[in-house]
Amino acid sequence: MAMDIRRLNSLIYLKKARQAAQEGDLESCISCYVKGFYLRCTCSGFFDIEFSSFFDYQFRVYLTGRRDFSIPLCEGDEVCDLIKDTFRQMKISLEESPFAVHADGEWNLLKGLRIDFREKRTPFLTA
Repeated sequence: MAMDIRRLNSLIYLKKARQAAQEGDLESCISCYVKGFYLRCTCSGFFDIEFSSFFDYQFRVYLTGRRDFSIPLCEGDEVCDLIKDTFRQMKISLEESPFAVHADGEWNLLKGLRIDFREKRTPFLTA
C-alpha cells in the first residue's frame, strides 16, 4: 500500500527537526516539528488559517516546555489530538455562547488560549 504523501513529508520534516536539534538550531527544530506534526494531524483538503495559527502556537508552547527537543511520534500525535480537540471545543463553546462573538473577537479568544501540557510530558526519549 502506498504511503500518503502528507505522511511521507511529515517524516521528512521530523527527520530535519532531529538534525536541527543535534546541530543546536532550536528555531529550525521547532519549526520542522510543527510542520511535520501539522501534516500528520490534518487532511489534505483541510486548511483553516485559524486552526493552523492555533496549532502552531500551541505546539510551540508544548515543545518549549520540554527538557529536550525530541518527541516520539505517538506522543506528538497525542499532543496533536489534544490541540485539535481543544480547538473544536472552543469553537463549539463560542457558537453556543449567549454572547455575540464576532470573527475578530473569536480569534482574539482563540489566540489568547494556552493549553496546559504539564500532564502530557513524558520522561522517555525518541530513538
